[in-house]
Amino acid sequence: MSSCVHALNSDISGIGVRISYYMQTLFLGCLSVRSGSLDEIAGALYTLMATNTAMAVTGLILGLKPKPEISFQDAVIMLYLLSMGWITVVTALASCNRLSDDTNILQLVSVIQSYVIISFAFAVVAKAASFGENADCNQEAVAVIFRPFSALRHGRIFGWCIIGFIFATYTMITFRDYTARIREMVRGRRVSHNESASPPSVGQGPILGQYFKHSASPVPGVGPLAPKRQSTYYGIPTALVDNQLLVIIFFILVIWAFLVLNTELTIRWYRPTQNDAVTNWQFGQMLPMFLTLLPLINMISAFNKFGIKPTKRVLREVEVSVINDNEFESRQK
Repeated sequence: MSSCVHALNSDISGIGVRISYYMQTLFLGCLSVRSGSLDEIAGALYTLMATNTAMAVTGLILGLKPKPEISFQDAVIMLYLLSMGWITVVTALASCNRLSDDTNILQLVSVIQSYVIISFAFAVVAKAASFGENADCNQEAVAVIFRPFSALRHGRIFGWCIIGFIFATYTMITFRDYTARIREMVRGRRVSHNESASPPSVGQGPILGQYFKHSASPVPGVGPLAPKRQSTYYGIPTALVDNQLLVIIFFILVIWAFLVLNTELTIRWYRPTQNDAVTNWQFGQMLPMFLTLLPLINMISAFNKFGIKPTKRVLREVEVSVINDNEFESRQK
């Protein structure tokens, strides 16, 4: 390598930061396919999305300021870490949807985080020749997919293709999802308006009818009283091993190992100078390690409870109280 090679930023490529990302994504990925509680996944998911967003915003600020504080090679390593975090968030959010329909806030935060990451990726690729400090040395930056290649030349072309595809696909899916929700809300309001405009039945006023409509005991799959899918718990295992679960975990480990390997190879192939601190444990490397505790504890709890046995999802029981006409009228007074 030429004399352009310089020390990487330890706040980005430091050993503690990397291990924190590696462990968070692995623990959250395994937790998402094993847990039966939305709350368990949501806490770790919010933490990872906040970490992804903070890293992408910091990268944009430090890389595009008049006097940049990170290099183009630092930005390449950040893209590896953010890719790992983004893939984990998308897969974990899919698992949240199977547990409950009440994931609107999670999905909104995920969309914001995704576009912040995509914006950072576009900025790095578009400004590759002049991005960061020591821009004259950007031609020495490397990227790795099992083998090293120039991040400025081949990597830039590859980056445009991947980022453009992800942006177009993700935007299309998100647009279709939110337009479907808007149509459903409009349809629901029309149905509610028609029901309120219809004449009340004998012995039951419109207010009382609306009250009993919402407080009647819901029977799954029966007419208009069928509720939305709620948070679920798991029933009694019926077999010793869940083969589908093992296959999913296997693919999670393969994808995780692929991303970790290429991230580490990128750092090793760049051959930072002796003054580089990416392998030293400092305060900035210890602090991110504590972010791994929540997904680790939740993952251990989920596997300790369910193991690798198949489980059956059932609707959570909901207590419903029904009042008579006299009690309702007394409450109204």
